[in-house]
Formats: sequence, C-alpha cells, structure tokens
Amino acid sequence: MKAFRAVITADMVNYTQFSREESAAWLEEMLVILHQHPAFKWALKPEIYRGDSFQAVLKNPGEVMRAAILARACVRKHAPNADMRIAIGVGKTELLTDRPGTSDGEAFRLSGHLADTIRQQKARIGIALPRPSESLTATLNLLETVIENWTVSQSQVIEALLQGKNITQIAEMLSISQPAASQRVSSAKWWAIESFLANFPKQLSLYTTKRQPL
Repeated sequence: MKAFRAVITADMVNYTQFSREESAAWLEEMLVILHQHPAFKWALKPEIYRGDSFQAVLKNPGEVMRAAILARACVRKHAPNADMRIAIGVGKTELLTDRPGTSDGEAFRLSGHLADTIRQQKARIGIALPRPSESLTATLNLLETVIENWTVSQSQVIEALLQGKNITQIAEMLSISQPAASQRVSSAKWWAIESFLANFPKQLSLYTTKRQPL
C-alpha cells in the first residue's frame, strides 16, 4: 500500500510589486531554509518554477503545515505586503520522478486543483484531502487571522522559532533585548501557532487513516 504524501504548490503573492532580483533572492533563501530543516523529509525537494512559484513533496505529511507556515514567515519578513499562497494536497503519488512537474498522482492532482482555486479563498494556506475536510479548512481560516496580521518583525521571530531557536538566540540574532524578543513572540501569537502544529498530525490522521468496519 502506497503511503500518503503531501504535495505543496505555492506562489508568491504580489510578486510584480517587487523587483525580479528581490523576489528571486527571497524565494531562493526560503528554499534553502526548507531544504535544510531537519523536520522535513523530502521525497522531492522544493523547486522553483515559473519564477514566482515552487512545488515540493513531503514524505511526512504531518509536518506540511510547519513547512507552509515557515515558508510564509520567510517571505513576510522582507516586506509588509510580501507573502506566499500555498495549496497542499495529501494523498497517494502514483508517479514520482526526479521533478515535481513530471510527477503525478492523487496528491498532485489535489494540490494542483486547489492551486487553481485558492485565490478565491481568504486563507492563503489551503489543504485538499481524499475525504471532505470542512472542519480542517475552518481551522485554517482561523489560522489565517493570526498570520495575516504578522508584521515584518513578528515574521522574523516566527521564522526563527520554527527553526528551533530560543528567545536568547533570537534576541542575539536581531540585536534586541530578550524582553523585546519575548514581546514580539507574544504579539505574533506563537502560542496559538505552536498548539496548532502540535495537534495537526492528529487532525490530519482523521482524514488519512483508513476507517475500520464496524
């Protein structure tokens, strides 16, 4: 039985408002961070296509929300109106080549279809599963109310926290006091993000675990 995988199809929001050099540098930096993160087990590493977009495949779907939120924080830290729109498809991958663009399967189709329609949604992270998942979509709508309010400085601390840095390290990295770093963490609602990420694998399993007959 083939394992479920998570396909990420993402594009940069407001891409044309920035210079090509800026956008390319921000995307490349983000991809390096995603590549190197120890929590992510890539079946296909994130790869840029079309200039403003990337696609990737995770072997461990339970970590896909961490990857999505990290990607947004990495881009949002550069400018108030910079962001990523991320369509996630979780399912089987029947054909997995060395390039996302030439691969195929349920997860690719779910992600691709969502990528075509996500612009019509308010939330910039969406997920498509083999079974209806309205409650999870509602949770992502609530998550958006937190992320959409991050300032540049708050996005910086969220990015650092998602890479495993503590308050002391964040304060040193940003050349600010520890109380100032703690205030940014609090105002970015890290407690809510941390709770969501801790519970997401269990939420996801409700839709990806085969139901046992009664």
